Amino acid sequence: MRLISGKRIESPLNKNTRPTSSKVREAIINILGKKLEEASWLDLCSGSGAMACEALQKGVKRVLAIEKQRETAKTCKKNLIDISKTVGHSLHIEVICNELISFLKKGPENKKIEFIKNFPRSEQKFDFVFLDPPYESELYEISQELLLAKQWIKKSSTLICECSSKSLPTIHNGWELNKEKFYGNTSLLFLIPNQALNYFDDTDSMH
Repeated sequence: MRLISGKRIESPLNKNTRPTSSKVREAIINILGKKLEEASWLDLCSGSGAMACEALQKGVKRVLAIEKQRETAKTCKKNLIDISKTVGHSLHIEVICNELISFLKKGPENKKIEFIKNFPRSEQKFDFVFLDPPYESELYEISQELLLAKQWIKKSSTLICECSSKSLPTIHNGWELNKEKFYGNTSLLFLIPNQALNYFDDTDSMH
């Protein structure tokens, strides 16, 4: 499997994992552009970590990837570490093997996350969240709710959902659709927090 840059990464051995296609990865990188520099990235149902690897190459400085299949999580970690060695900036990478919903429920202050031991609370939230669960799952709706309720994100964050063009997930009322892109059977929804709903405390600074 190759990244946009041409660099090879390992594919997951698990046949149930559906890697994000290079066309879709390229579209996400082009849309987010310079906003990725110095940003933090939460990768949910990360698979081989291909999307997070692309983000690292574009200047993201912190990646937390969640993947419930143990072997796939190992592949993801190896790929992220390999890419981090080719990147010129300092960064923090973590891969946690966990079921998505139980993980999100614990919030960013979860003791399992190494990052929280060394960094202030304001940095524990994420600028970008990439959500790519099995297409027919109910994880889209629950994840949208927990990202807000458990304060994983900032006012300025973007949630990118990769989903099936045939069955687009419902958008939780805490989010607004910012952009929608279709690539054959795959669609991308770019969601931003609904500012009218007060999910954020006043100490939450704009990025």
